[in-house]
Amino acid sequence: MFNSKKHNFFDHFEQLAAIVHKGTHLFSEMVGNYQEVEAKVAAIKEVEKEGDALVRKIMNELNSTFITPLEREDIHSLAHTLDTVLDLIDGVADRMFLYQVKQIDPGLLAQANILAKCTAKLIELIRTLRKLDHAVVTGIAREIKELEHESDRNYRKMVSQLLNAPGQDPIEAIKLKEIYDKLEDCADFAEDVSNLVEGIVLKNA
Repeated sequence: MFNSKKHNFFDHFEQLAAIVHKGTHLFSEMVGNYQEVEAKVAAIKEVEKEGDALVRKIMNELNSTFITPLEREDIHSLAHTLDTVLDLIDGVADRMFLYQVKQIDPGLLAQANILAKCTAKLIELIRTLRKLDHAVVTGIAREIKELEHESDRNYRKMVSQLLNAPGQDPIEAIKLKEIYDKLEDCADFAEDVSNLVEGIVLKNA
């Protein structure tokens, strides 16, 4: 019974990482083919709800399990940080619809693709928790950090182009700047997941 519960947490985290990636992948597809936006935003919202439901399940099992495979605070932090990545991407998609963003600039598409790659790496990273292989974790975490740095460079370029564009509508600039900021936050939280997993592995290896 305890062994079954122990493996439940690893199963749940792997499922949650897959849901997070599904959300960023749908967002990447949305900005890559920016039509029928309302329906695509609704699809991302459904994925976000799926993630919320799984986080609640993890928390309920955490509260009802006497012996856990990882420290309780680590399980709590990892679940909520993964969920934050999904919440942010859902929020960006929603803002794009509400703010009636008309066109997708190349930087925004590049940022969406970086995030999808980053969350694909998170799936690989979360799988390492079963074996706590520090060398493997370090390698994947390094790739995630490189993607976050790429995201940061792209973000800075987007903001510079946005704020220095001749004749830029200030209201549109405010809308887009908020969207860019939230996308960069999403990449930062993905890196936070990577840092958490590295710390967990160091403590338990």
